[in-house]
Amino acid sequence: MDDQGFLLAGGTVLDGTGAAPVRVDVRVRSGTIVEMGPGLAPGGDRVLDASGAYVAPGFIDSHTHLDPSLFWDASCDPMPQHGVTTAIIGNCSLSLAPVRAEHVAEMSNLFCFIEDVPPGSFAEGVPWDWETYPEYRRRLARIPMGIDVGDLVGHTPLRLWVLGPEAWERSATEDEVATMAGLLDEALTVGASGLSTSIFDRDATHRPVPSALSDDREINALVDVLGRHRKILEFIPEVRSDQFIDDVDRFAGICGPRGVPLTYNGISCDTSRPGWFARALDQAETYAARGVHVYPQISPRPVDIMANWSGGMSFSYLPAWHRMIQAPHQEKASLLQSREWRGQARSEWDGIESRIIPNRSPDRIRLISVTRPDLEPWVGRSLAELALARHQHPSDALADWVLENDLRPGVMSRAVRNDDTDEVAKAIAHPLSLVSNSDAGAHLNMFCGAGDSTLLLTAFVRDRGDLSVAQAVHELTGRQAAVFGLGDRGVLGVGRRADLAVFDLDELEWGEPVVEPDLPARGTRLRRPEGRYRFTILGGVPTQVGGELTGDLPGGPLRAA
Repeated sequence: MDDQGFLLAGGTVLDGTGAAPVRVDVRVRSGTIVEMGPGLAPGGDRVLDASGAYVAPGFIDSHTHLDPSLFWDASCDPMPQHGVTTAIIGNCSLSLAPVRAEHVAEMSNLFCFIEDVPPGSFAEGVPWDWETYPEYRRRLARIPMGIDVGDLVGHTPLRLWVLGPEAWERSATEDEVATMAGLLDEALTVGASGLSTSIFDRDATHRPVPSALSDDREINALVDVLGRHRKILEFIPEVRSDQFIDDVDRFAGICGPRGVPLTYNGISCDTSRPGWFARALDQAETYAARGVHVYPQISPRPVDIMANWSGGMSFSYLPAWHRMIQAPHQEKASLLQSREWRGQARSEWDGIESRIIPNRSPDRIRLISVTRPDLEPWVGRSLAELALARHQHPSDALADWVLENDLRPGVMSRAVRNDDTDEVAKAIAHPLSLVSNSDAGAHLNMFCGAGDSTLLLTAFVRDRGDLSVAQAVHELTGRQAAVFGLGDRGVLGVGRRADLAVFDLDELEWGEPVVEPDLPARGTRLRRPEGRYRFTILGGVPTQVGGELTGDLPGGPLRAA
């Protein structure tokens, strides 16, 4: 698109504030909206057909892990095909900087395990030609991207930089805390959007991540820096127990007096924990009433988990199965055949309730692909049916199934969380919840996080009517920009940046993901099909048209306002 610009004609504008839709045309020149009004004449500008469609601000996905994939897929496929123009990376205490050269292997292993990125793809695709945060930012700026990214500083690499191996073992000294605060100040000064930390995450050996060992003195010092820069803190509490409530109390108590906004994930609808949604949101209301800026993140997506047989955390709650998953490929079959391993696996299957693979509900574990034609009649059926037909314990039936399918059957757990759509709808509509936590770019062989924007607009707006289209667009745009301090994004108006998503509600589709072998080192990922948006426009440049990427890459790292 040249500097002559273009005219989006015939559309209905949703400005991102939640205001009612207005039928006006939008003229864009040099990346800026220069005119809005009904029946505008082309005036020499190229005309883009928006008739029957909404023209909205480009969507903002505020919880992603696209950090590594930016280096091998700068288009960020399929984010633009779902209306996304800006994403936040560096969540959950994990960023790619600052990292000393001697810690690269450690950080790579940690990122690959927690975010389920194929290690070969990570090793081949991430160049690691930086150490400090300013060096990392300069490296990002050299990558033409299909979206803009705001980057959070991960607390875990901060601790590793300062404490080295002892970051896994102890709290920091006063001098070490001061050094971490200085590193955070440096990163925020060069444009980072905030800090992320985690109490929840573990590595492949179940060690708590370094950020989980921080004491209040350390958190206070880092939040002081955030307060001076007016930036946000993102964190993940301990989600496996009621410690979640205590963790939110702790961080809200630190952030509140400093005026630092706090956003956190880990809230999901789980019918095995009745009332959990309501309790977590009631807690947020209590803090909001005290003037504390708290934003619990809610994804609209039912969490379907594809078992990853080559690594990741899909079986991390079941030690014997987890040991098999993490074992070298050549050792997996012998473990699955071992009488000792099978006995342990059966015992744990009956005695431990997993929150990822629903071992207590084998009817929710689906067999979705096979490697042998004679097993195809089982596709679409459940592990419960398989175990019953073979007169086996579900763990033994699954072990045999993995062996029969060359250690790579398609096994998916359906709606592990967010399994009650009515409850999810209530949470999305809650005035404090932030539609976020897509995890796009992570768990590449467990699920596909891309497309939450399209699911919100199709399932909860068009099909169920839980939100108006103006409300939903506000949640995806203006509200995200305000919470994360993203300046001129998220709202449409004359003189504002031309980040745009153009869509007809009736045309949108939220499809099932398919396996794509398009990562470095022959790695695979689950990819959601395009959402059928008319146009996605970043800074006045179309990045996708009619579901097809244009090849233009006008994006890059942004500076938070």
